[in-house]
Amino acid sequence: EKNWPRPAALACLSPAMGWARHRVVRGLLAVLLGPAFVRLGRMARFSGEKERGLTYQDEEYWEQRYKTGDKGARQDKIDDRGQGWLCPYEGPLQETLHAVTANDRSKLILNIGCGLDRLSPDIYADGYTNLLSTDISPHAVEEMQRVTKEEMPSARWMVDDIMQMGLDSESVDVIVDKGTLDALLIQQGPFSCAAKALYEIQRVLKVGGIYLLVTHGRGDPETWRLPLLSMPHLSFNLAKTPDMGGYYIFVCTKLPQEEAKAQAGWEEAQRWARQRDEEDQEVEFAAIDEVGQ
Repeated sequence: EKNWPRPAALACLSPAMGWARHRVVRGLLAVLLGPAFVRLGRMARFSGEKERGLTYQDEEYWEQRYKTGDKGARQDKIDDRGQGWLCPYEGPLQETLHAVTANDRSKLILNIGCGLDRLSPDIYADGYTNLLSTDISPHAVEEMQRVTKEEMPSARWMVDDIMQMGLDSESVDVIVDKGTLDALLIQQGPFSCAAKALYEIQRVLKVGGIYLLVTHGRGDPETWRLPLLSMPHLSFNLAKTPDMGGYYIFVCTKLPQEEAKAQAGWEEAQRWARQRDEEDQEVEFAAIDEVGQ
């Protein structure tokens, strides 16, 4: 386990506990709701969303939103060019980044799903100039390159898909994710998407590297996020903050893992994710809606 000075708010978690607890919760949901009812509810939600045009789960939605400012059917109150989702950099997120890097400003920081908000400029202004920011939207990357070229001369920007990253394995010290995993969880096949993204996140991190996840966690992160972060293809030491005012910060430290064990775990994780995708994601949609208000 990597040692670093933890903020007092962080608490250690047991991945095995989260994996087992989620299986119990899944079983209860299946008994109470019934899989057929759940699948019909999910299908009806997607059908209704599509009738109203592009939404959060569409890649084209984000390109259009960042290019034109049109938020479509979901008129959230998020300031795309300001704080963005969940929280500002200053405060708990900044303090946690200082802690996990031991204030070493030479670390390579990767901001995934950077969009147009102030997170990358704020991280850079804090001295972390070895910064790579990625987003699936070409417009977002082009605009950020253009508007920050003077204030962030050493920063790098790249169009990239977090489910298939164009980065070398074990090349990144810290990955910052402010709401990107949350966005994946409103895709069709949300848990399969999350499993792929977390596979890639673990792949590009150095051993001892940190995945810094900022998430709404549906208000109960040990039920709704811990199982994802403790899937059997992952090898993370986990710690999290308490509720920081509608969001949580998970600190996930990559541990060594044998290749054969990782491959077997990936096969098990894919099966779990496919099963989980058969369940209702209505709560996730509702949680995202609430965050955006």
